[in-house]
Amino acid sequence: MESDPAAAARKASPEARGSARQTWLAGRRILPRAALAACAALVLVVGGCGPGKLRPIASEWEFNQQVLKSDRPVVVYFSKQGCAWCMFLDSCMDQLYEEYSDRVTFTRFELMSFWSKITCEPIWKRYRIARFPTVVLFVNGKEKYRWVTNYSGDAYRPVLDEVGRHQAGRPPRRTPAASGGPPGKP
Repeated sequence: MESDPAAAARKASPEARGSARQTWLAGRRILPRAALAACAALVLVVGGCGPGKLRPIASEWEFNQQVLKSDRPVVVYFSKQGCAWCMFLDSCMDQLYEEYSDRVTFTRFELMSFWSKITCEPIWKRYRIARFPTVVLFVNGKEKYRWVTNYSGDAYRPVLDEVGRHQAGRPPRRTPAASGGPPGKP
C-alpha cells in the first residue's frame, strides 16, 4: 500500500481523486481558497491599497506633467484598487521612497478600480500594464526599467543606485519659459 495520498489518488476514481487531493493539501496546510479569502477580507477591512508616502496620480494630464516632463527619474507604481498583492508592495515602496527620495521621484497611479474598470485607458494601453503591481522607472520621459509583481526591495536598489549616480553629475534639464516662448526672449 502506498503512503503518498497523491499517488494513490492518481490511480483512484475521479471522486476519490478530489478527496485525496484535499487531504493532501490540508495535510500540508496549503489552502489557496482560505488564503485568498483571508487576503480579500483584510483588503476590505483595511480599505484597499492606500497611497502611503507616494504622491498619487489620477489622470493622464497629471501623468504627463509629473512623469514625462520631470527633470528627475520617476518611479511609477501602477496598482489596482483593492489589490491584495499591491498591499505587499506598499511597505517596500515606502521604504525605497525614504532611501531614494532625494534623487528619484516616487508616484503611484491607481490604474484599475476595485471592480476591474480601467481608470485611464490611454496610459494602460501605452505602457501595456497587464499585471498588478507593476513598477516602471522613467528617465527623461522614457521607460528605462520595469518590474512586474516584484516584492523585494533588493531588486530595485541596484537600478535606482545606477540612475542616481548618473543623475548626480548631470545639470537639470532646461525648460522653456512660462510664456511658452524660448528662454531668454521676452
